[in-house]
Amino acid sequence: MDDYGDELPAATRQQINERFDKGSERMATIERDLKAVTQELQERNQQMAELLEFFTAMKGAFKVLNWVGKVAKPLAAIVMLGGACVGFWTAIKGGASR
Repeated sequence: MDDYGDELPAATRQQINERFDKGSERMATIERDLKAVTQELQERNQQMAELLEFFTAMKGAFKVLNWVGKVAKPLAAIVMLGGACVGFWTAIKGGASR
C-alpha cells in the first residue's frame, strides 16, 4: 500500500532490477556531468585569477606612469630653461652674427 491507502501493483524482481539499472545509469550520467562542470569551474577560476593578476599589475604600472608624469612636467621646464640658457650664451659669444 502507498501513502494514500491504494494498493500498489506487485513488481517482479526483473522490474525492480530494471528500475535500479536505470537509476544507476542516471546517477552515472549526473556524476559525469558534475565532473565536467567542476572541471570547467576550475578552469574559469584559473582564468579569473590570471585576469586579476593582470589588473593588479596594470594598477601598479599606472601608478608608476603617474609618478613619471608628475616628474616629467618640471623636468621638461628645466630642460627648456637649460636650452634657452645655452642659446642665449651662444648668441652672446658671437654665434649669431649679423
